[in-house]
Amino acid sequence: MHSPRSKLIFDDRCGLCQKSVLFLRGLDWFKTIDFIPLSQAAELVARHHITAQAMEAAIHHVSLSGQVTKGAHAFRVFGMKIPLLFPCALLLYLPFVLRLANRLYTTVASRRQTLSRLLRCDAGQCSIHRNS
Repeated sequence: MHSPRSKLIFDDRCGLCQKSVLFLRGLDWFKTIDFIPLSQAAELVARHHITAQAMEAAIHHVSLSGQVTKGAHAFRVFGMKIPLLFPCALLLYLPFVLRLANRLYTTVASRRQTLSRLLRCDAGQCSIHRNS
């Protein structure tokens, strides 16, 4: 039996998101996080009242206690559980650093389709090719 894990919901139709999660999985040595693709997270998203618009804007982390954080805040929370990310996550507890990280995260997230193309993601899996 495995111990309970927090959940990180990510957009599995975004090449940048997929590559980021692949990187994070490699760093999660103690398997503290379940990485949940958005396409398989309907029940989890509904249970925590996460809107589709919010999911389009940022990754979401659901802690064991059910607390939901997103974007740079999520990185701050789950980063504390991953040894190599711990120093960066600790810095995010400084207010000015978190504000800067939020701006950076928002900028990257809003341009992720372009970044995904630069990373050569498959056309069928990128968010830019979604049917709205």
